[in-house]
Amino acid sequence: MSQTVVKQKNRDGRRVLAFLKPHKNWVYADAFVIAISQVFSALIPTLALGWLVDTILPGDSNKLLWGLMWLLIFAAVADLILMVIDEYFCHQVAKTVTNWQKLRLFKHLQILPFSFYQNNQSGEMMARVSDDPDTLHNFLAWEGSTFMASVQGVILYSIVLLWIHPYLMITSVVLGVIFYLTSNAVGQRTRQASANSRKEASRYLERLRESVTGIHLSRVLGVSDGEVASVAEIRKSFIKESRYELKARMQSIVVIGSYNGLGLAVVYWLSSYLIWNDKLTTGEMLTAAGLVAIAANEMQRMLRNWLSVRRTGPALDRSELLLSEKVSLAETEKGITLPEIEGSIELRDVAFGYPEKDEKVLKGLSFSVNPGEAIALVGPSGSGKSTVVDLLLRLYEPESGSIFVDGKDISSIDAGWLRSQIAIVSQDVQLRNGSLADNLRIAKPEATDEELLKALQDSGLGDFIETLPQGLNTLVGERGSLLSGGQKQRLSLARALVKDAAILILDEASSALDPITEVQVNEAINKRKSKQTVFIISHRLSTVLAANRIIVIENGKMIEQGKHDELLQSVNGVYSRLFKREADIGTQAFSS
Repeated sequence: MSQTVVKQKNRDGRRVLAFLKPHKNWVYADAFVIAISQVFSALIPTLALGWLVDTILPGDSNKLLWGLMWLLIFAAVADLILMVIDEYFCHQVAKTVTNWQKLRLFKHLQILPFSFYQNNQSGEMMARVSDDPDTLHNFLAWEGSTFMASVQGVILYSIVLLWIHPYLMITSVVLGVIFYLTSNAVGQRTRQASANSRKEASRYLERLRESVTGIHLSRVLGVSDGEVASVAEIRKSFIKESRYELKARMQSIVVIGSYNGLGLAVVYWLSSYLIWNDKLTTGEMLTAAGLVAIAANEMQRMLRNWLSVRRTGPALDRSELLLSEKVSLAETEKGITLPEIEGSIELRDVAFGYPEKDEKVLKGLSFSVNPGEAIALVGPSGSGKSTVVDLLLRLYEPESGSIFVDGKDISSIDAGWLRSQIAIVSQDVQLRNGSLADNLRIAKPEATDEELLKALQDSGLGDFIETLPQGLNTLVGERGSLLSGGQKQRLSLARALVKDAAILILDEASSALDPITEVQVNEAINKRKSKQTVFIISHRLSTVLAANRIIVIENGKMIEQGKHDELLQSVNGVYSRLFKREADIGTQAFSS
């Protein structure tokens, strides 16, 4: 994934506020609730102390004392109610912001170039879409309220200190500014340590995903202990980075914690000086000391919360890096749609090379396919057969040349609509954790049970489905784990047949099939040849016999084309050579 450095990392606070801007009404309401809560929870009790010492006790007034008691009880109850309202507001905003951010990141993933997924780890992408927004949620839900309360508290108590005596307010503000600057400098270390820790956490998640999804491989190879050791090593590195983060946080806490003692010491000294010069009463001194103590605690909380904002910064950096990835024009631009598709396809002098490779895969490839024709693409490994499919589906765009469907350049056709007209069966079968019917209806949600059963029959799963007590409702397991390799591939073929698209692509679709099932699949293809344009891509040349025409590709160009018998007559031809090699391998395997 792109590692472009995000500039202006000291703008973490502004970025958090940007997330809150669309929900400013909720934030304003919460700020009002918090301000009233501050009055009831701290200001009234602290002012009551000065009133008690200067007025009630000297006047020996029981009536005022009872009134004070009821005032404090009312303040405590009101503070409790306001606290509940504040929690609701905070969590409501946090969930709304986080869900929006997760959906925003997920939507962006859907429009990134296909090459992005081939060059990045899925665990890293999952962390950026799920874990990083959760970091923002945790701050907004659990610390955002206290941060706002701390800021309001410091301002409110400073105003009251100004009312008591200007010197007290000036001293409190100066100390606060000094400690803010100090803690912010220490906070930069915390931010960097948090970024390193998050990077290791993503690496751990990716390795864990690989280990869990590859549990079958690790067990049959007898390397389970090695898997544990590998995960433990990454976890060890994560713990190491977490300790660095904890160390940086402890340094910040030492700086923040010193504010309370030093602040109180200065204010007590100043208060004593003012009392000595008859500038303050005893009650005012106690009120001022109480307010300063509360303000110091609020300042500590504010600085701690500010460090949390800085720790949120790396998560926001990673989200911004993902959102800055250049999108695919095929996924974002709306193209034309055709009333119907007949299925003619033409590649005209197409050249293409994958971004991470220097050599081109296709070097001026040209051929055409008629509607309803079944053609086979054959050739040595790496000749570009599957690349043709990627280009036809607009997963990549040709570097030069053009591809036409029904006479229209596919670059002008809406990519989503084009793909809806194509059914594909690939060697890498993708199944979801659900029933057989669920996986079949991915291709056609409105398909009837009869259509599903017919497709299963055509794909060679007819006998299999009859043995299942739950029939179409039988679960396939995660990634089809309850099915064999051949059953998964046949189910993928059935899904393509259910779609009944104008163009059918079989990309190594028979690689896991036995010869008998392969014959059944070829029969199903023969039934559909006049209805669909069929692409057959296979290394097993026995599979391509169902094609009307065979196109041979080598070094990114079409070398020869024709029917099976015609191509075999060319003794020095590529197809003849490939067929003879496959026959020799089969003979050797049978004789051994």
